[in-house]
Amino acid sequence: MTEEFKIVNLKIALVGTGLAFLNSCVSNQAVRTIQARDFSLNCDQLQFELADLGADFEDAKDDSGITGRNVGLAIVFWPGIIVNEVRANKNQDSIDDRIEHLTTLYVDKCIGSNSAN
Repeated sequence: MTEEFKIVNLKIALVGTGLAFLNSCVSNQAVRTIQARDFSLNCDQLQFELADLGADFEDAKDDSGITGRNVGLAIVFWPGIIVNEVRANKNQDSIDDRIEHLTTLYVDKCIGSNSAN
């Protein structure tokens, strides 16, 4: 093999490793707790939003702990595990805060109005 061919292969390997590393990081899926449209949602829409957030929370929970991503990072770049865990916890906390906000809205709007009848 020529020296130039070895350098090209090394560059390809480095780019591939870098892409694999970036792909193994937990994405930032944090959600805003309060959104402008929240107060205009009806009871059915609030229930749908809460169910959807429940699924999102489970997905965020799956990104935490011993995962394929974290194992891969342990092999390539162990500090990445800390970044993944912090980001996964932030995602979970933001979803949990939004669920709490929407639950309060649901109780005030849907359950509170039923108890007055």
